Order: sequence, then C-alpha cells, then structure tokens
Amino acid sequence: MVDVPQLALLAHLLAAFAFVAGYAGTNVLTGLARRATSLDDRRAALRLAGAFDRRLNQRGGTAVIVTGPIVLLAFGYPFTAPWVVISTLLFLLVPSLGGLYGAPRARRIEAAVEAGDDATAAALLNAPRAVAVSRLENLAVVASSWS
Repeated sequence: MVDVPQLALLAHLLAAFAFVAGYAGTNVLTGLARRATSLDDRRAALRLAGAFDRRLNQRGGTAVIVTGPIVLLAFGYPFTAPWVVISTLLFLLVPSLGGLYGAPRARRIEAAVEAGDDATAAALLNAPRAVAVSRLENLAVVASSWS
C-alpha cells in the first residue's frame, strides 16, 4: 500500500532539491559572469545560468509551490502555522524579486550582451543594488529552508 503522506513529502523534497540546485547553479554562474574578463566568457556564463534557471530553478520552484500544500494536507498541518506562513512568505519573496527586479534587469543585460556592449553588461551585473538584491534572495532561500 502506498503511504500518501510519505510520497507527498518525497515529491516536495525532490522539488526543493531541484529548486535549490537550480538557484545555486544560477547564482554561481551569474557570479562567474560578473567576474568575466571577456564578452564571450560573460555570454557563456549567462547562457548556462539561464539554462539552470529555466530547467531547475523555475520548474523546481513551481513544483515546491504545488507539493507544499499537498504535504500540509497529507500530514494535517494547519496552513496558518507560523513556520508555514514564514517559510511561504520567504519562499515567495524569491520569485517576486526575480519577476519585479531581476527579469527586467536580465533583459537589459541580455540586450547589452547581444549588442556586444560588454561594459554595460558588466556594469548591470555588478551594480550595487543588483548584488544586494541577489544577497537578499540568497538569505530568503536559506531562511525558507530552515523555517
């Protein structure tokens, strides 16, 4: 007989692993793009970062959102438990920052790279606000995992 709560938990954990692996890969590769000394190296790092983001981070994050409530229901946890609310808010901060701040900036970086304007791409990647938002996202990912 299938143990539904355990199966739901396994699905949620696998989704979280995919999300975190994609998130970490995207961040490491973006860091490499920040430090790249040539347009070709920057372009390659950003292309691979985009692949990690699309294939693991976004899909894993979506699966976390879908499987989280299933786990709560399967184990009988209330949706209003403080750890659930805090973890959910911290988790949702990441795609919110990504959509509201990161995506428009990424389009500008991509346009600069495609135009061969490495100086603009580097400046956008290394802007203090961009780095600060990235660090805030990192803290939210780690904290949402602990709550």
